[in-house]
Amino acid sequence: MVADPSDKWHHSMCRYLGLGSDSDFLFGIMPGVCREVVGRRDFVYTNPQCFNSNLVYSFTEYHHRKINKSKFVKSYYGTIPFMWDLGLIALSKQYKPEGSLFFLPSDDQVTIREDEYKIVQEWIDWAPRPITFLLPWRECDIWKNWDKLTLPKDSLVVQMNDRVNRQFILSDLFLRHENVYIPWPGTDIYYAEFLEKNIHIYDSIKRYRTKTVDEAERANHNVVKFIKWGYDYLNDTQKEYFHWTEKWNDIDVNDRRFLTTKVLGLDALKSPEQLREDMIEQGFLQSDLEFHSTGMYQQSYEWLKKKSEKFANSSCSNRCTTLYDKL
Repeated sequence: MVADPSDKWHHSMCRYLGLGSDSDFLFGIMPGVCREVVGRRDFVYTNPQCFNSNLVYSFTEYHHRKINKSKFVKSYYGTIPFMWDLGLIALSKQYKPEGSLFFLPSDDQVTIREDEYKIVQEWIDWAPRPITFLLPWRECDIWKNWDKLTLPKDSLVVQMNDRVNRQFILSDLFLRHENVYIPWPGTDIYYAEFLEKNIHIYDSIKRYRTKTVDEAERANHNVVKFIKWGYDYLNDTQKEYFHWTEKWNDIDVNDRRFLTTKVLGLDALKSPEQLREDMIEQGFLQSDLEFHSTGMYQQSYEWLKKKSEKFANSSCSNRCTTLYDKL
């Protein structure tokens, strides 16, 4: 039985493995760092109803550990699919980074940001030009007060709603900009760290709360009902981790590299051929699929492998080890 396709990573996975874009998989793919699973039991990906499959491709080590401890779902630990497309774009031309990539605050299906917007405006006013502003791809994720902001006339606003090409678009935007502005530490902070960008965390998770039942669009959905990460819902471990990583530039570089490696699955990086063979052997991929040449993605793999060397075997502090073990 085939799994439901990932909204975010299906095309990236198909491209890297050398498969047609309409190929079916036996496994679901985690969409990103699951914030509500940080320091908490995983009720989402350990649920076979999440992807209508008992197989999940995980790229964050602590997610992988939790899923494999469950009795219902088996996890495969690999590299986040975004990295494969990033390598491809990085090799396509010479970049001279300038200006700022600005991730605007966002709501989502179960979490909402408070109305206050002047703090965001101040950071926009300070950010080096030119600025590209990013909106989430789902309409329900767009912060309802973003239209109160005054954006520079020469800025660009991009909504990540091109399902096939959005990882290419995001890769290009990361590579084109020198500074990255992020509301609070999610997956994007680790992309920016990997690319050695100037990282600015400008918002606070304290400004995000869980939506009420009346506000949520899909509150009764079997999976969505477990997705909660508003500040009112967080436990002490989650608050400690998020507040620590909100001060990203104060964290020792070795700790940052360790976290980046484990959150992006850099220590599980495999070439397209190695990944295909291993996933078939582990029962995650059908052996009768028609694979094609992945020459460009082999080059992407080589680029990623070389760039990941400085992140490999990063020693981390006792605090980092203790916190990470709680995740």
